[in-house]
Amino acid sequence: MKHIFITGCPRSGTTMLGSILASSDSVIVTPESHFFNDFIFSHLSELSSSAKKMKMVDYYNNHYRFKQWGINASHIRNLPEQVTLSSYPKVIEETVKHYAKNHSSHKITDTYIRIDHTPSNIKDYKLLGSLFPDSKFVYIVRDPRAIYASIKDLDWGPNSAMKLSQLWIEYVAAYFALKKIDSSRVFLIKYEDLLDKPDIALKDLCEFLKLQYSESMFSNNSSFKLPKSTFSQHSLVGKALDKTRIDKWKKELNSKDIKIIEAYCGSSLDSFGYINFIGGYYRLTKEDKLMSYAKELYRYIPNKFRKKNREK
Repeated sequence: MKHIFITGCPRSGTTMLGSILASSDSVIVTPESHFFNDFIFSHLSELSSSAKKMKMVDYYNNHYRFKQWGINASHIRNLPEQVTLSSYPKVIEETVKHYAKNHSSHKITDTYIRIDHTPSNIKDYKLLGSLFPDSKFVYIVRDPRAIYASIKDLDWGPNSAMKLSQLWIEYVAAYFALKKIDSSRVFLIKYEDLLDKPDIALKDLCEFLKLQYSESMFSNNSSFKLPKSTFSQHSLVGKALDKTRIDKWKKELNSKDIKIIEAYCGSSLDSFGYINFIGGYYRLTKEDKLMSYAKELYRYIPNKFRKKNREK
């Protein structure tokens, strides 16, 4: 089984890109899979660590991300009785196969391509690269101002321009680190290019991934299935690509938030070809920072309840 990790700052289009690539018969795209890495950090953090199969099964079944897969870990076949780092790639592949058996009409073989669109995987590239030495990473970058317009009213993630800027920079730094370490392993694709010139952007990506490009990738025939709890947040997934979304943030954000994002992200914006919208130079003030902390604090408790109710 080949492994491709689509990564990027949350709300950058990782799910959208995964659904587009899911139209290929040789591909299985799973929901986000934080539980794979979480289990390693919880139980296999040392090279000599090991865990019993049933402990891992219980961990998976109680993980909210695994519940979104709609399967029972107790039914996964061919799992080792004692789970170690060396046996963990097999655990992951058997879990993916079980998911595909329950949710896909495709026949799963050892040459099948698994696409994982968990955004945070870019920060765990060292771990994932050791588990799957031949894996590829796709980093989709999106204008942080557009991301903030998309994420600021959700029940998770940053609720202030400053917090979003910090998150965006964190992901960008992880991308540049991987690019420096092994440029042949990571491919950069811009969200805006995917919407504006989808055929060119996707052809280049498919060539890198050694996938067969087809115009049918832009149809609504994707085998990818969204978890029910995320329907409202991914309402555009599976629909026709709309280039008007590229600049929609200009009407949705106030000038202060735009100024904060541009000031914080600075030259990182330039490195991806994003133009300074406000113009001039600006440095965040103490008032800006206090207001950002206040926004996050004000939304924290209500968002906890909203998120919990949605996941139920």
